[in-house]
Amino acid sequence: MGTPEKRRHSVSVPRLYKEASKILQRYENKEGTLKSMVFDNKYPNKKNIFGLLKKAVDRGPLIKKTLASCNLFREVPSFNPHLAHVLTSELLERGLRGDCKPIIVLKEYEERIKKLYASYAEEDPCEKDKHVCHPRYVRINTLVASAEEVHAQLENEMWVLVEYSHEEVTYDDFLNYIEVLGESSYMVDYHIPELLVFPTNTPLWNSQLYKASAIILQDKASCLPVFLSSIKPGDHIIDGCAAPGNKTSYMAAIINNNGSIVASDRSSKRYSDMVQLLEQRGATCVTSLRKDFTDLTPDQYPDVQCIFLDPTCSGSGASMHEDTVSEDRIQKLASFQLRLLLHALSFPSVQEVIYSTCSVNVEENERVVGEALSTCKDQFELEEISKKLPGWKHFGNEVCHFSRKVLRTNPDVDRCQGFFVAKFVHKHKNGSEHFSSELRKGRKRKSKSNSGRGLEKKIKSQ
Repeated sequence: MGTPEKRRHSVSVPRLYKEASKILQRYENKEGTLKSMVFDNKYPNKKNIFGLLKKAVDRGPLIKKTLASCNLFREVPSFNPHLAHVLTSELLERGLRGDCKPIIVLKEYEERIKKLYASYAEEDPCEKDKHVCHPRYVRINTLVASAEEVHAQLENEMWVLVEYSHEEVTYDDFLNYIEVLGESSYMVDYHIPELLVFPTNTPLWNSQLYKASAIILQDKASCLPVFLSSIKPGDHIIDGCAAPGNKTSYMAAIINNNGSIVASDRSSKRYSDMVQLLEQRGATCVTSLRKDFTDLTPDQYPDVQCIFLDPTCSGSGASMHEDTVSEDRIQKLASFQLRLLLHALSFPSVQEVIYSTCSVNVEENERVVGEALSTCKDQFELEEISKKLPGWKHFGNEVCHFSRKVLRTNPDVDRCQGFFVAKFVHKHKNGSEHFSSELRKGRKRKSKSNSGRGLEKKIKSQ
């Protein structure tokens, strides 16, 4: 008489799914980051379990909605919800195999689950239109840690750096690479060496690097005005519309706290948040002022060399709905923006003014720049900033004669927020050529800030 067939209900749940469901429960209880819990787990193939959990977490809201609607827990109340979540993610990804009872039960709901999930995904903008969901951009804060220290810590946290050569990889190639970036991988941005690129929605808020302010969550578009400037250690800078302070802290990092930055913002709440943020990020060269930029006069700042201006705008570059701002509102914003830009250009000592918005409207961008340029054409000209961005594709509206000298980002192509940048340089100070030379030298060197030596100690204290 042969060995009796093992009864299906006695077949154990595969260890991969069992361990993953336990970690998912702990993650939802906010007991730690996904990576740290996977790393601490005794399951041998950490890459497999992390990949499974990453997909389950990314699809979390839709999976929960699907499971709630398919009546699984009402009809099978004993089904562990976290195991159901993990198995559903696997079912949607590549199908389920196995004879354990939970898999058999879930496969009975397979058709219902797939139909419900597809309908909910159709309603979700990030599922319906994956191209609008941008990567997670992370700027290394060199005031706290060097690039080498950050990469080493990321490696400890099981991230894999995908390296490439600029001699062999074009900007188009890079855009394709980040489109298919693996869930455990990251890259250095093609243009900005301090900027790292992670998969969409990577949850880094619980990262020890983030808690230590060694990394800053900042979109690539937001970094461009500072990157495209020519600031260097020792410079005197004004950030005219500074809050919340992301760009200001990047300026402080570029000049390595050697020089001075006046960060002005007229909003009391935004000003308070900015002061706290800059302190956390180690920007000691910044003097914060709760003032309207136009209240800062040239005689108060006779040595200022560079002014950044990112004024209040419609925000249409950051919004999926470009029709939410009225034409009247846009015209009022444009008048306000022009007033601030002309004030920045009135400082006798200023050698460059970087004007930027997160708007896609011509009225707030090219027309404001054009009017300012016509008023100050004897003193200022536009620098062709795209030369510092190899392979860049998007420039100003072609109705303007200076369209090739200003820059736009296209969210669908450049994989970042919609943005506009223009750089005014003084004609008679030879500042542009000198600054460009300094910029080329500075961008090629790798940051090795001594201030990063305490990173490990700071992380351990979090």
